[in-house]
Amino acid sequence: MYNFFLIYKVFHIFVGIFLRKFMKKHIGLSAIFLIFSLCPIISLSQTEKNDETKADRLHGKYEFEQAASLYKKELEKCTDSLKRIVLEKKLIQSENGMSLLEFAFEPVVEAAKKYPRKDFFLHYPGFEQGSWVKLPQQLASEKDLSTGEFPVMQYSSSSDKMIFSAPDENGSWNLYTSTLLGDTLWSVPALLNENITSSGNEIFPVISPSGKNLYFSSNGHYGVGGYDLYMCEWDPETKDWGMPQNMGFPYSSPEDDLFFYNTPDGFHSVFASNRNCEKESVVIYILEYENVPLKKSVTPAEAARISKLELSGKKSKDNSVAAADKGAENSEFSEYTLAVNKVRKLQQQLVEAFNRQAQNRELYNMLNNGDDLRLLEKKIAEQETATMALQNEINEAMLELQKLEVMFLAKGMFVPEVEMVQEPVEAEPDNKEKIVPAFADMVLNEAPQLNVLKPEPEIDLAFKILDEAQIVGMEELPQGLVYQIQLFAVSKKASLKSLKGLSPVFERKYPSGKYIYSVGAFRKYDEALSSLSKVKKRGFSSAIITAYKDGKSMNLKSARTLEKELANSGVYQVCIEGYDSLPQEILSVIRGITEKDIAKTANGGNVRYVIGPFGNEEDAKILVTGLRAVSDKVIEVEKVK
Repeated sequence: MYNFFLIYKVFHIFVGIFLRKFMKKHIGLSAIFLIFSLCPIISLSQTEKNDETKADRLHGKYEFEQAASLYKKELEKCTDSLKRIVLEKKLIQSENGMSLLEFAFEPVVEAAKKYPRKDFFLHYPGFEQGSWVKLPQQLASEKDLSTGEFPVMQYSSSSDKMIFSAPDENGSWNLYTSTLLGDTLWSVPALLNENITSSGNEIFPVISPSGKNLYFSSNGHYGVGGYDLYMCEWDPETKDWGMPQNMGFPYSSPEDDLFFYNTPDGFHSVFASNRNCEKESVVIYILEYENVPLKKSVTPAEAARISKLELSGKKSKDNSVAAADKGAENSEFSEYTLAVNKVRKLQQQLVEAFNRQAQNRELYNMLNNGDDLRLLEKKIAEQETATMALQNEINEAMLELQKLEVMFLAKGMFVPEVEMVQEPVEAEPDNKEKIVPAFADMVLNEAPQLNVLKPEPEIDLAFKILDEAQIVGMEELPQGLVYQIQLFAVSKKASLKSLKGLSPVFERKYPSGKYIYSVGAFRKYDEALSSLSKVKKRGFSSAIITAYKDGKSMNLKSARTLEKELANSGVYQVCIEGYDSLPQEILSVIRGITEKDIAKTANGGNVRYVIGPFGNEEDAKILVTGLRAVSDKVIEVEKVK
């Protein structure tokens, strides 16, 4: 055995010397040998890279199914966790693209012009001069703004509501809203909607002229890449914006698509995209506004063609048959538009008829004169007959509309619900040529000086035991009924060490000079009682439970009785005294914050207005804060007994 290893060692040394001499003498051959030996590794690495690159190219050409297949293959063999995150995102975007191929639009492009990405919004047509301003520091700190890409907002001094985009503490841009509470005071900015907020950025919010639609760009929602365009509809029942919907092709694309809006004159839609230019630029597109846009399923090739957004004046590559089909489609579209407008007009007439009937019935209940009653009865009967005839006319119009929709569906085209159609825009005279808006070069105004309410400091008042105690002032004690655990009373300020990590600890100084220290802010006695044992185990054997109402000490027995009463009645209202009739500025504040009922009462000549009911005290206090900013009258929150 020893001899074998000795022979092996000598052979190994001999071969090593031979190879070194050979490679030194034949450098070229050795290089070739080395390259060929590494070929399998290089080939494999290059294949992996090419597969992902190929998938990226396919995705950019709207071949989402093929791209998704390649991304899946890459994921199966990828072991790098960071790389997998990138591939998974790309796969999701391709799968989203496959879904979006099911509906696409084909708008008419009337104009296009390229601008630098950093200030393209200054060139939008249809906006009032100087409507874009720097985002005020009151809405986002200078530090946050310096890290963002879009520190601008649309601002109008005539509006009592603001919707804007600003970065949060993590640097993500979200949509926020603020309401004008008085002449100059704005409410604390709040997230516009949890459904709208994503893990990415939401930028460039624009409300439609009708106020029913919100448009914005996002790179964090259901999309195909970069920033996509989204639309939300206002829900009058919930008084909130609905779920965001991707606007689909060609408005969204695998590139960045930004800032969509419809011009106030109702003739054009405008948005920007970098799909046909370098990344640091965008092209602003002006499209012919379609009142009832048709959507249809498309192939990847059709989606790619539509998304090029070529000017309408360019010659189409389609043959004559395809062109004839397109002309027929446009004719059908016009017929459908007329049918929809007819239904909407009749529906509006029906609503007006019902309103008139309701008014007459209310008047009928108030009249005492027999002749007047008989005349009104006859009028109501005539109105009811006319309403029935109008309803029959609507039914017939709806049937005609449904026939057209069935025809469109048979061709693979989809149309929106009639209820979703915007109000028709009055058509221009046939002899008047539509004018494409010129591209403006508007000045970016300085940020306005806004008086914005500061948010309440977020202090965690939950009972906890930390490495080091946290002391807060008595001003942080919440309003209403609160239980605390009193620790001790001393003549000098206590040290943090003596509090043994209990938090939050409230410090009170009494006129006698003594300091009293209490921990916690419990809304229920049982919660305070369960924490009392933990406090005593930390060495505070003399600790007791105390109670406070709106910051003032109260008897513990009375507090527990009050707690039971509050549990049985959780309804609040806001009361206003000192007005014979509510001024318009007061009404504006109320309606800017809540839709709750307003009731007027009078007792002994004392006029009182009551707004409510509110399910919790905090909501009522928000209204009180807003009202006190514009009024010096008596305005209080009252619990309904």
